[in-house]
Amino acid sequence: MIRFTFLFFSLVSLLLAAEVPLRLERNDGPSPTLIQSLAGVTEIHGPMSVRATPVAAVPAGNLVLEMEYFCAGGMKSFAVLPGPPYDSKTARYLPALGKSETWSPYTAALCPPGKPLTAGWKDLRLDLPLPADGVLQIRNVRLRSERPGEFEAKTVSSSAVADAAMLDAYLKRSTPSSIDRVEVGLKSIRVTGKAVGFTDNLFLGDVPMEFIIGSGKRYESLIPVTPGEDGSFSLEVPRVCKREGRDYDRLTSRWQLFRRDADSYEAQTHGHYADAVASRSPQLPPAKPKTKKGLGGWSPGRLPGELDDLGISSVTVNMMIHSLVSLDPAPGHTPFQWQGRTYYADEKALAGFDHTFREAEKRGAMVSVILLVANPSRGGDKLVRLLGHPGATKDGTFAMPNVTSPDGLALYGAILNLITERWSKNDGVHGRVHHWIIHNEVDAGWVWTNAGELPDVVYMDLYHRSMRLVSLIARQYDPNSRPFISLTHHWANKGEGRWYGSKRLLELLIGFCRAEGDFPWALAYHPYPQGLGNPRTWEDKQPSFDFNTPKITPKNLEVLDAFMKLPALRDHGKVRPVHLSENGFNSKDYSEKSLTDQAAGMALAWKKIQSLSSIEAWQYHNWIDNRHEGGLRIGLRKFPDEPGDPLGKKPIWFLYQALGTPKEDEVAAQYLPIIGVTSWDKVLHKEPIR
Repeated sequence: MIRFTFLFFSLVSLLLAAEVPLRLERNDGPSPTLIQSLAGVTEIHGPMSVRATPVAAVPAGNLVLEMEYFCAGGMKSFAVLPGPPYDSKTARYLPALGKSETWSPYTAALCPPGKPLTAGWKDLRLDLPLPADGVLQIRNVRLRSERPGEFEAKTVSSSAVADAAMLDAYLKRSTPSSIDRVEVGLKSIRVTGKAVGFTDNLFLGDVPMEFIIGSGKRYESLIPVTPGEDGSFSLEVPRVCKREGRDYDRLTSRWQLFRRDADSYEAQTHGHYADAVASRSPQLPPAKPKTKKGLGGWSPGRLPGELDDLGISSVTVNMMIHSLVSLDPAPGHTPFQWQGRTYYADEKALAGFDHTFREAEKRGAMVSVILLVANPSRGGDKLVRLLGHPGATKDGTFAMPNVTSPDGLALYGAILNLITERWSKNDGVHGRVHHWIIHNEVDAGWVWTNAGELPDVVYMDLYHRSMRLVSLIARQYDPNSRPFISLTHHWANKGEGRWYGSKRLLELLIGFCRAEGDFPWALAYHPYPQGLGNPRTWEDKQPSFDFNTPKITPKNLEVLDAFMKLPALRDHGKVRPVHLSENGFNSKDYSEKSLTDQAAGMALAWKKIQSLSSIEAWQYHNWIDNRHEGGLRIGLRKFPDEPGDPLGKKPIWFLYQALGTPKEDEVAAQYLPIIGVTSWDKVLHKEPIR
């Protein structure tokens, strides 16, 4: 059944900002219908015409339609007609709504140059071309005046990003000389390498992480190098030095060999980050989950016994890192230092996470924290503006951290040092974090980890720095800690115009590792079904069993396993861990068929991952159905406010409980006929993947 609801929201604040709310009605007959929603969200199922009526006087001049939307499948360009009457000759076509799995902003000019709205119009008719099974949620729908230069392309400062051509050339460059190993000790750093072709006028350059290739300074200091007869050299330098009057820890520096020629210094190698980092607790044991069964977005305050009831072995926890510190003294904040700068830790915020991690530790659950950076273009104090990348646009829910300025990188590093030191102990005082998931779905960075509209290699240059910084800092305290790259199910096909594709970003990451030294990163993948609304993943059409598959879903997880086992993807010969850190199956409604299909999708995925050795964990998302998740019902439990059955356990809850236990086969067997197979062996792909 097509459902439609609308929202009213506070007029006072919007009118002060020259914004006019729109009252929304369904416009499929002579008398538009109006149904008020719960919590102010308009939900549209299938194609529909919507009449939008301003509730106050509309400002003169060029107008902008603005709203927030949630649409997992996206929607094509749609027509807007002023009226009544509504004449197709006056229609203007607004940009498509990209695939969005969170609340995303949408802003479009209603009055392109030379095409003003029809005089005397009262309403706007929005013709929304959703697929028959599509769901669109919208909220905060409004009109406002266009701002000067609003739709001009934003130029990112050259000091904030590298040039794509220079990056490409740098990564592809082959050099006979090399930096072979960098070892960071407690007080000193040893750099070894080999010079080929020259033995004189050689220098080792200390290149801070924030320095951008081809932009500004190329090194902070130079240290003379005297190679042996075979060109080999080994230098030991102090780990801490003075930089701009502050103590500077060279833990995060790259090391690069230069040769002086007349008055210039020519690079003889790539920059090389630390291979080994001395740890305060080298014997700290790694996480050893009992099963691959985990839960995403967990918090201990809701249903406290759920981890035990379900037999959960791993959890993910979201962390907005700006909330943990301040730049200035404040009550309840403790001063701490990083790179010679002083910051202030919010003890109450940290204690809240202590409780979460202690509760997970009591239950033997591995903890992976998802590090999220507030988007400065959406507002925020000076800390948010310093921490987030300056090129970020408001299209992103979150931002890339500011890793190309000394102050931004120092703040980000200070937060990382604070949290990795605090939650890398085995004493039970604060609890423990085992791994760090670096931001969210970065191949869809425009939506989730925004740094502006950038070429893929430039985007990865920023993201690689963030991953590398986490790795270097965390390994001081936990030698088993890894940063995880977070990716969507879009593989060789990038999904949207401003996205990058998971395969492409992994290939670029390997390129940076090859050039600047490998480090122990891992993969946090999100292999949702092809369509998030359809749990019958065994019917997915786009997945194939080759490395150029458009998508990787539960149907073809064997491709991901095979790809990560390629020699080029390995970490010094070892297969990198894969965590399927966000995945779930939708129940279109609470009918028996929908709930059965949801559980069948999970049964198939579980039987797949049991045979794939690279995959160490599956963290199910979403734990509980959420009415603000684009019309999806992905949870193991029903809506908290579901009439007659709040938080009701779905069939998938009971299946999930049985997985990894002696009851697994008995409970899972009922889903074999739903999938259309006689045994779970039939769902496994056993042919070579290339």
